[in-house]
Formats: sequence, structure tokens, C-alpha cells
Amino acid sequence: MGSIDLNTQKEENNNNVILKEHHEDISAKSKRREFKEKTFVVRESLLTTEFRNGNMKIVYNCFTAVFLLFFLRAMVDDIFVHKMPFYHTWLIWWNFENFFSTMAVWTGMFLSTIGVYYAYQHWSTIPSKNTDLASNLPFVSVYLTYLVAFFYFPLKFLYESDLKCACSFIITCETTRIAMKVHSFIRENWSRAMLRKSGGVIDSWPSIEQFLYYQFCPSFIYRDEYPRTEKRDMKQAGLYFLECLALIEFVNLTYTQWVFPWLHVQDYTSLSFSTIALSLFTGIIPGIICLITLFYGLLHCWLNCFSEMMQFADRQFYLLGMADKNFYLQNWWNSSNMAEYYRNWNLVVHDWLYAYVFRDLAAYTPGRKGQKTAQMAVFFLSAVFHEYWFGVAFRCFYPVMFVLYFIFGGIFFAVSRLITNRSAWNTALWFNLLIGTGMFIAFYGQEWYARRGHCAPYSNAVVDLLFPRHWNCQPPIS
Repeated sequence: MGSIDLNTQKEENNNNVILKEHHEDISAKSKRREFKEKTFVVRESLLTTEFRNGNMKIVYNCFTAVFLLFFLRAMVDDIFVHKMPFYHTWLIWWNFENFFSTMAVWTGMFLSTIGVYYAYQHWSTIPSKNTDLASNLPFVSVYLTYLVAFFYFPLKFLYESDLKCACSFIITCETTRIAMKVHSFIRENWSRAMLRKSGGVIDSWPSIEQFLYYQFCPSFIYRDEYPRTEKRDMKQAGLYFLECLALIEFVNLTYTQWVFPWLHVQDYTSLSFSTIALSLFTGIIPGIICLITLFYGLLHCWLNCFSEMMQFADRQFYLLGMADKNFYLQNWWNSSNMAEYYRNWNLVVHDWLYAYVFRDLAAYTPGRKGQKTAQMAVFFLSAVFHEYWFGVAFRCFYPVMFVLYFIFGGIFFAVSRLITNRSAWNTALWFNLLIGTGMFIAFYGQEWYARRGHCAPYSNAVVDLLFPRHWNCQPPIS
């Protein structure tokens, strides 16, 4: 898995350096609070190493077997019931109905960032005696206006074109991703721009080639240079891409063979509280399948695919947690507390949140109060954007994701520090994940059906927007 031409000794050296730095950081914490800078080094993804060693291959084979059984069941149903092979793929075609127009809008979004690059470069050459933030409020105002427009116009297209779920996710997630990339580029080059404006001499300004490489490399933290591999393995990149397609089919099978048959037969006008609550448990298994598929498909296959194509060598997208007492590397699914899980689940996003939200707010308000405020801000921002992505895709305000990330996540974040038994905490972690995925599948699924002909809308438009219809479903007027 992967094409980084490294021997085991080199990987161990990198890990030893990380452990040494971690030990030094812990020793320094008693003296003063220091914020870490993101350091890129040559390293494989955890699962790439585990697959090579054979440690996780049994799990991969198990999920492959489940996929094949789902697919076999679907093909039997397609051929003998619907008289049409691959009938079950209707959900994929429905989701990507407006794929080409969506990608056209995405192209416009991407091209707008090139305008930002040249505008920022030109602005940095305009002399200025004052280089503090207050003196540069006009530029900041223009930048914020750009971000508002960058989110507004793709969202306007999304609603006017009535994009289905998958294409809606492309628009909302890509606006977020590209905005994060642009913000990092501006922040990381701010000191350079201020020095240039004040008449100082800088080594160089990032070239357009460096900017374009950064736009597509799997990192949200801008650097002029990243560690690169010696060769580009397009065959391996192609295999990663095929795995992504297979995982899309896996999610499709999970919904068409499991979730939809269960949700479609429910009588929404007579749903009781107990029925709604029990549906949460029915949604756990398809929910955890979707969660693991998302993790493996996005954070491993998709990011490693782009890493191969772009020879990006730092492929640690979701690993390293380090136990402060034992000093060993671990994975997110063996996390000993909630803070560890949130850091290790998605390191690419975590790096950005740490650098531009947590670190900025903690530095602005020194001391423990500042750190607590910064942590709260990170949880809140993450919850809001998850709710934004799913709410827009499903066309309803049902704050399951917000509750899971901000409220339940915040509670677990605080309580997990009191749990000293590692096994007990890991059990609590998976309990939380299973309940959360069950809530997502059941509640969003029921509301999706409720708003598509099964329940009449509330008489008040605001109430209809903010309150789920399946809580108090009235028969639709014929």
C-alpha cells in the first residue's frame, strides 16, 4: 500500500524523533505554555503500515466479505424481483444527477482562489508605514466579503438547481475546504506580506506553482515546500480511486438493502416516542458501516490517492496519539480519552483548527481560561459546520450533528479525563460512536421521509423549518 520508498529503520527514526519532541514538550509544560508548529516529515499512513504488516488485513477482509454479500443480495433482488441488473444503483445515479454542473461551479470556486493569490501578492507590494491589523482593515474587509460571496453563490446554485445529497455535499464541503486553504495561505504569509509592505526585503514570494500544489495536496497548513517522494505511483493512485468507488457502492448497498426498506414501511402519522427511540438502535449497524466507510474512504483512500499523484510524503492523516505516561504511538480507535480521539480522528482538519482557532484564541486570552474558551470554540465551530453540511444536504434543520459534536462531545471530552481505566474509556468511546451513528441514520432518515410526502408541513413556515415533522406528523392534505 503506497509507494514511499523507505526502509523500516527510517520510519522508526521519524517516530523516535516525534517521541523525543513529545517528551521534551511535556517537560516544558510545567514552565510555560508553548504552541506547537506543524512539522511535515516523511511517513506512511497508519493503515498502510498495518496492512503491510498484516495486522489489520483480517478486518479489511471481513468488510470485503460483507460488501460482497450485500452486493450478491442486491443482484439477486435486481434480477429476480426488478428484472433489471444493477437496479439498486438508482440511488447513485439520483445523487449524481447534476454532477457535471456541480463540477462546473466547483471549477469557478477554484479559479476564484487564483484571483485571491494575485490580489494578495499585489496588495503586499503596496507600501504602508503601519503594518498592524487595525491599519489593514480595508484588506481584511475585502477578504471577509470574498468569503461571504464564496459561500453564498455556490449555495444559491445548490438550491436553485435542487442538487441531490451527494452533489450538495460536494458544494458545501468544498466551499469549506477551499476557504480553509485560502485562510491558511493568507495567515502563513501575513508576516511576509507585512515585511514587504514596510519596505523590508523578503527571500521570495510563493510562486503560483507552489500555490496550486498546495490547493490540491492533502494538507490545510500552507508551506512553501513539503516533503516529497522520489517517484509517483499512478497505479497505486488508481487502486485507491477504485477503492473509493467501491466504498460509494458499499454505502449505496447499505441504504438500498437495509435503511430504505426499514424506513419506507413506517407509518409516520402514528410514530410514538418509543418507536422513534427504538429506531435509534436499528440504525446503529448501518450507521457504523457508514462511519467506517467514511473514515477509510476519505481519510485513507482519497487522501492517499492525491498523495500518490502529487508525491506528497507526509501521509499521517489520522494517526498519532501519544500516551503521556507510556510514550507509544497509537490510533484513534484505541484512544484513552475524548481529547485524544478528536485529535487523532482527522489530523488534517485538527491541524487547521489548532493553528487558526485554538492557538489564536488561547494566545489572545492567556491562562487556563483562554484554553477553555479556545476548546469550546473549536467544538462549536466543528459542530456548526457539520450541521451545515448535513442540514443543507438533507434540506432540514435537525441538529443531530450539532448535539453529537458540541453537547455530547463536550460532555464526553470533560468526563473522559476522569476515567482512568483505558478499557473502560475505550468502551465508552465506542458506545458514544455507536449511539451517535444510530441517531444520525434513524432521525435524519425519518425526517427525510416525513418531508417527502408522508407528513404535512406545519402551518407556520419558521416552525416548519426549525422543528422536525416526524415528531408530530399530520397526514398530508390530498
